[in-house]
Amino acid sequence: MILNLIFFFIFSLIITFSTIGYGFALVRVLKIDYFNLNYGFVGILGLFFLSIIASFTHLFLAHGYIHNLIIILFGLFFLIISKQKNFKQFIRLSIIFSFLFICILVAKNNEDFGYYHLPNSIQFVEQKLQFGLGNINHGFKHISSIFQLMSLNYLPIFHYYLFNITNFLFFLFFITFAIFQLFDNKRLTSNISNIFLILFLILFIAKFSRLAEYGSDISGQIIITIFLYYIVEIILNKKLSEKYLKHYFNISLILIVFAVSLKFILVIYSVLFFSVFLIIFKKKLFFKIFNLKILFISFLAFGIFIFFNFSSTGCLIYPVEKLCFTKTFDWALDSKTVNYLNFHYELWAKGGRGPNFSVENPIEYVQSFNWVSNWISKYFIGKFTDFILVTFIILFVFSLVFVQNFLNYKISFKKFTVNSIIIYLNFLAIFTIWFLNFPTLRYAGFVIVFILIAFPFILLFDEVIDLSLKVNFKKIIILILISYSIFLIKNIQRINNEFKLSTEDHHNFKNFPFFWVNNVNSTEHLINGHLVFKVNGMCWNTKSTCVRNLDNLRIVEKNKYIFYSIN
Repeated sequence: MILNLIFFFIFSLIITFSTIGYGFALVRVLKIDYFNLNYGFVGILGLFFLSIIASFTHLFLAHGYIHNLIIILFGLFFLIISKQKNFKQFIRLSIIFSFLFICILVAKNNEDFGYYHLPNSIQFVEQKLQFGLGNINHGFKHISSIFQLMSLNYLPIFHYYLFNITNFLFFLFFITFAIFQLFDNKRLTSNISNIFLILFLILFIAKFSRLAEYGSDISGQIIITIFLYYIVEIILNKKLSEKYLKHYFNISLILIVFAVSLKFILVIYSVLFFSVFLIIFKKKLFFKIFNLKILFISFLAFGIFIFFNFSSTGCLIYPVEKLCFTKTFDWALDSKTVNYLNFHYELWAKGGRGPNFSVENPIEYVQSFNWVSNWISKYFIGKFTDFILVTFIILFVFSLVFVQNFLNYKISFKKFTVNSIIIYLNFLAIFTIWFLNFPTLRYAGFVIVFILIAFPFILLFDEVIDLSLKVNFKKIIILILISYSIFLIKNIQRINNEFKLSTEDHHNFKNFPFFWVNNVNSTEHLINGHLVFKVNGMCWNTKSTCVRNLDNLRIVEKNKYIFYSIN
């Protein structure tokens, strides 16, 4: 058990540094002029680059042991040839990794893990690209680059038990980015951006402490948080030079595309680009702002995401029926299925359906605002109010720590400028789109709800609190330590509770430090020479390709690629 834990730690760290190696490779390819390279940001770039590489190789290869070992070795090679001499950042990154590592020790995963996260990742591990997978398993309709990233961590000895490292890396690199940015580059960015980053840092450490909560939702919202950080800099930092405006804009473009590839509904945050373009036009920088290489790789990444949506469902964007080729390809989902599922997701998000209930007259329920009262009782009171409470507690504690600043300062609200109002109107627009379409926090909602409440306070804090003063920064360190204490206590309690479960209970830790897997029964079926494995419920770790329904299933092979369709 202890030996497994040690190897688990070492291999996780190796994967971390290999990912950073890919980040440095992308920095070199794109010629990103990034002052005092922040290794947290480089790690995010590494994940982005790896998602593109994983997508490309999956066109021709399964992501087996040899493929993944080669990927890791190349990452370490890129790290070595990058000739980075800032060993202080490497040491600090390793320390942050060690302090956060406890959250990766998970027995119970997200509720959707056995449903489509693990099966999708295993599909990438054991098969090259296949078409029409959405016909055989509902979980295969959900496309996210996070599953391709997970499949790269399928390694000897550990098998699929390293898949959770992917979500951990998003968390680790965000925390590292925030800490490095605050302690190393705090004077290179505006005071308001640093306050913004501190509040989100506290939120993610204290609130999102358990990796099992992430699923395929939180990692994308982590990327959106960094995206918002740079957007705030572009819009509100009056001292931002043209050089850094161009740099931040191009970074933002990469981040929004990456976030969308993780969860398409995060595209709503691209609304903020309208304000950015106004600033660019005002400064007459429109034709100077674009880095053509970054523009190309961003379009490439988005195009790959569209293609994998198409290959699985026959839709460019699933489940938008107008963007589906239902009558063109026999392996594409039929219109009836797409429309039904589109409606199902809306009904679910608006509190009209759950695991054990469904409202009467669902069509009438989702029309206009008929759903609001039920949504308030089923979802708002509970999960939503709990998050609002967490938000106000963070703001209250932050204010309390700096109460002396407020007592000694006459507030003039001078930070409430035209630009700050414009950006807040953008936040309101994003919130409105989110609320009217998919008002569930995990569906792109955590970030927008938090920033909508916190932003007026951030403007006020910016006026009162000067983070360039050492006395104020010491208080920030105290707040971060308090947040980490909450993080640590919550994870220790969680692990202790999981150890207490008997070997007969679901989600026990009998396989510590590896997560619990439900070994479901499956039956082998040979259809037109192709082997599939049928299950009656969730696939979990069933061999690929996992099928939930064999009725009218048709499998054909064309040009060495497999196509699934329903007769």
